[in-house]
Amino acid sequence: MSDTPPKIPTLVCGARTRTQSETLLRAGRLGAALVANGIERGDKCVIMARNDIEFLEVSVGIASTGGNPLPINTRWTANEVAHVLTDAQVRLIFAHTEFVPVLEAARELADSDARIVEIVMPPELLAEGGWDLGLAEPTGRHDTVEDWIAAHPDPIGHIEGAIAHSMGVIYTSGTTGKPKGVARERLTPHQLLSIAGATAQRMGLAPGVPMLVAGPLYHTSPNAVAVLGLRMGADIVIMPKWDARKFLELVDRHRIQQVKIVPTMVSRILSVPADIRETYDLSSLTHVIHSAAPCPPALKRAAIDLFGDALWEFYGCSEAGTITWISAEEWLAHPGSVGRATDGSAVHIGDEQGNPLLVGEIGRVWVRGADYWPRFEYLNQGAPHSPVEGMLWVGDLGYLDADGFLYLTGRDAEVVIRGGVNIYPAEIENAIATLDGVEDVAVFGLPDPGDLGELVAAHILPRPGATLTPDAVREALSGQLANYKVPTRIEIVRSLPRDDSGKVYKQQIRNRYAADASVESSAGVQ
Repeated sequence: MSDTPPKIPTLVCGARTRTQSETLLRAGRLGAALVANGIERGDKCVIMARNDIEFLEVSVGIASTGGNPLPINTRWTANEVAHVLTDAQVRLIFAHTEFVPVLEAARELADSDARIVEIVMPPELLAEGGWDLGLAEPTGRHDTVEDWIAAHPDPIGHIEGAIAHSMGVIYTSGTTGKPKGVARERLTPHQLLSIAGATAQRMGLAPGVPMLVAGPLYHTSPNAVAVLGLRMGADIVIMPKWDARKFLELVDRHRIQQVKIVPTMVSRILSVPADIRETYDLSSLTHVIHSAAPCPPALKRAAIDLFGDALWEFYGCSEAGTITWISAEEWLAHPGSVGRATDGSAVHIGDEQGNPLLVGEIGRVWVRGADYWPRFEYLNQGAPHSPVEGMLWVGDLGYLDADGFLYLTGRDAEVVIRGGVNIYPAEIENAIATLDGVEDVAVFGLPDPGDLGELVAAHILPRPGATLTPDAVREALSGQLANYKVPTRIEIVRSLPRDDSGKVYKQQIRNRYAADASVESSAGVQ
């Protein structure tokens, strides 16, 4: 019998470490403070914060009361935040000091009386992220989380149904419009256990498993996985912000087994020079999960070479949860697919009226959540209408192969219509991604100065040290794509406006051209 004491689960973020028991105690004391300040089951509480241990403590503390934590994007403006404050009738706001001014402005715009509680930013976090060390000093205009915890030495007791109430509303990402509140029916104990069990099994979560939080905790998937990992007793390492070299270092140092990433992160990892990348041991990884954004086949093959059978992908949405899963082995047999429906979920490819389309024919991707997934309505908007009974369309286009594997071709709002022909940006992005020296790419439509409706444009981010030119890209694509699909306008750029969850803000790029739709093709660098 081993004399080695059992490992105590911990949370690590930068230079700070906290045990799981201490984290949950602090969350429980914060829960007691929330109740003392009037928070009840179903009350909405916004969280606007960077990745840190306190993010999880606040999330669990709110949930322990039956309140509904609503993490929001740290890049949102006051106008965007004001929409959520009004739409969700938010009672309380938790925010890192850095974001307090934005939230104060949002409150004024929304005419909201939601109370702000500051999360003090530790110097270690600021140093790790390279942010202004002056942000470690709170504004003094609001109570702090530490004030509330200190005032309540005893943690909150059990509140029946609190977890179910805490999962009542989540918001969509808002990358193609205003974020929508997804209001779920109250989950039953069976649904809660089924969701937790399926997530843990497919994501590779278990007590003691070292997991890495690489994505932003304001995004639904990293947040849900991290909170579940905390409740299960996983060892959690949190990255304050994404950095490819740091990712490799943390996996090696902490012998990470589980991590949730997005394709952009994979591309950034591959931009680390091979001789440096190969000095890190990634063999501990058993579950590398990716989702949230399309993954070009060339990038996916490189990811499989890097992570092997540990690589898994899923496709889903805020409204219906996880729909499809695919392993590395399955992907190699069905390259480009995002998998087959699982756990009673379903995929139907149809036209605008929901009429079924043939195998391989591109149409709307209608989905139904897993057997255990709750029904929902859009907050203040009611249930979405669907011509396909029990199924939902959230804007994605794609097709099914003969084996029932789903392939996505892009978003309906992103389809380029040129001379009456539909052009799917994902096909062009996939082709560009195969070219040497390409780290990232976004393809989109712009108004055509002639009579063809739209032209195809591309912004391409090169890998460090790579040299790309528009003419060289067009020449390389001429053998891969029909000539009408080869981008008319190509810019080699230093960055792309991507959300931290990997979704590109194409509208932000298009807005650059709105004032002058006839700008000639540029061969320069932004």
